[in-house]
Amino acid sequence: MDSIQDINIDLSLNSGQYFLWEKMKKSWYGIYGETILKITEKTNEDNDETTYEYDSYPEYNDWQKHIFRQDDNYDEIIHEISKNEIIRNLVQKYPGLRILRQKPIQCIFSFLCSSNNNIPRIRFILRNLSRKFGRKIVFDDMDFYTFPSLTSLYNASIQDLLSCGLGYRARFVSNTAKYISDNQLSIEFLKKTGYYYAKEELLKLDGVGEKIADCILLFSLDKLEAFPIDIWIIKFLCQNLKQITKTEVKMNSKITSNQYKKISKEIRDHYGRYSGYVQQYVYYNIREENGRKW
Repeated sequence: MDSIQDINIDLSLNSGQYFLWEKMKKSWYGIYGETILKITEKTNEDNDETTYEYDSYPEYNDWQKHIFRQDDNYDEIIHEISKNEIIRNLVQKYPGLRILRQKPIQCIFSFLCSSNNNIPRIRFILRNLSRKFGRKIVFDDMDFYTFPSLTSLYNASIQDLLSCGLGYRARFVSNTAKYISDNQLSIEFLKKTGYYYAKEELLKLDGVGEKIADCILLFSLDKLEAFPIDIWIIKFLCQNLKQITKTEVKMNSKITSNQYKKISKEIRDHYGRYSGYVQQYVYYNIREENGRKW
């Protein structure tokens, strides 16, 4: 297990994978289901060394080990994904970037809200949902709202969901809440089963396509081989990794489900069980180069 100090907190929390984190002065606050998480940056005046303090409400001991995936063998991951110079350079460019482990239910509904959306808008919708359907918690003299429970989303009317800014995604949230609540999807089974079967089950959810399914698998179900693909990733592959993927695609164009499956398999065949880490480095670099920050 590596040290939490080896993880770049700002980089990882601001990398477009986990939407409900917000920085206020020297502290990050995050919504993790029913828990409010806090990370505070501390600087030693004697040697300028930066350390972090971790807090939560209600109390959740050592949560950082779980969420920042300290059980991953990071040295092994970096070794396995650094198979060519391009990815090796990205690893060196963004040291300490990590995949975060999210709560599956929160992750599923968060990415349902991401369909044809940008990050500021996703955050806006999720905060509206939390205010309307979550539970208010006062922490550090500030008001926070927990992520909505599955039951609260199940009982929500379409009109209530629309009032949160979901638009056509309101149907996705409503139908998915009902599907999971009716025991047609077992989160624990998805964690235990393999990548292909877990993805097949997720694709049965209304509003979940290939990319959203891979995001859920990667960020909440411990399927580190999952490689979410969007138009930005396709552009990067066409420009930099043609030798890995032989599937013919046009740059800046959407891909079919069949093309997605072929490219995904080619990437996973090449980078193996940690392909998701490759995607995260590539995705973060694309965000930085295009100035898509928030």
